[in-house]
Parts: sequence; structure tokens; C-alpha cells
Amino acid sequence: MAIDETTRKRNALELYQIDEDSIVPFFKSHIAELRKFIREHAESRLSLLELLKQFIRIYRLPFNMQRYMSVQSTFIRETLQERTQNRQDAVSHWIQEHAGRHRDRMIQLQCLFLDRIKARLIPEIQNMLDSTPDEAEEERTVFRP
Repeated sequence: MAIDETTRKRNALELYQIDEDSIVPFFKSHIAELRKFIREHAESRLSLLELLKQFIRIYRLPFNMQRYMSVQSTFIRETLQERTQNRQDAVSHWIQEHAGRHRDRMIQLQCLFLDRIKARLIPEIQNMLDSTPDEAEEERTVFRP
């Protein structure tokens, strides 16, 4: 099945939002929440990869918010090129109609991207969890994939 040009552009823009270099810093900046999340889900016996995916699905945060907002702005501009109505009203309408789906799609793509880089990512995250001090945690829980 052939992919039309619009779909190809959309996919390229969405994948552009995933900045591989921002993934580990993202988890590092949310290390306290991540540790708490892992402790709360310890009984689930999920791998660290699955816990990371669940974490980003629940918190719904892009790895790189600046890049995410830039690409969302591009989507809005492309959508609004065909409309002649007031730009502010059109942007407001786009956000109401599409922003939630756009965020959901981005979160799903981030989870899929974790699968793509898991061989390199999981050891880095595990090392970060093992080596970063946690004042609230007296006993370390180690998760291995």
C-alpha cells in the first residue's frame, strides 16, 4: 500500500519530535518520580523497559518539550494554511480539536522508540537508578530487564 505525501510528512514530523539525546536526561530530571513509580509498581514484576513505558504513558510528558511544541506549531501552521478565518480563533479551534490526539500519538511514538533503543537505554537508566542518591529510599530495589 502506498503512503501518500501528507502521511509521509506527518510521520516525519512526529518522529522528528523524538530527540534521542534527550531521553536519558528526561528520566534523570524525573528520577524521584520514576523511583516512586517503580516502587509503587514493584508487585507487577514488569521489566524496567515496560515500567519506563508505563511511566511516560501515565505522566504524558514529551522527552523534549521545546521540540514537541515546535512540531505541534508546525502541524497547526500546515493545518491552518487552507483556512482564512481569524488566526487566533483557528489556533484555538485546532488545539481543542487535535491537541489531545497529537499528545497521545507522541506518547505512543515515544514508547515505540524506547523499544528501538532499549539495548543501549536500559543499562543507562539502570545505572542512573543505581548510582543517583535517593534520600527517601533507604533500601534499593533493583530491576533488571
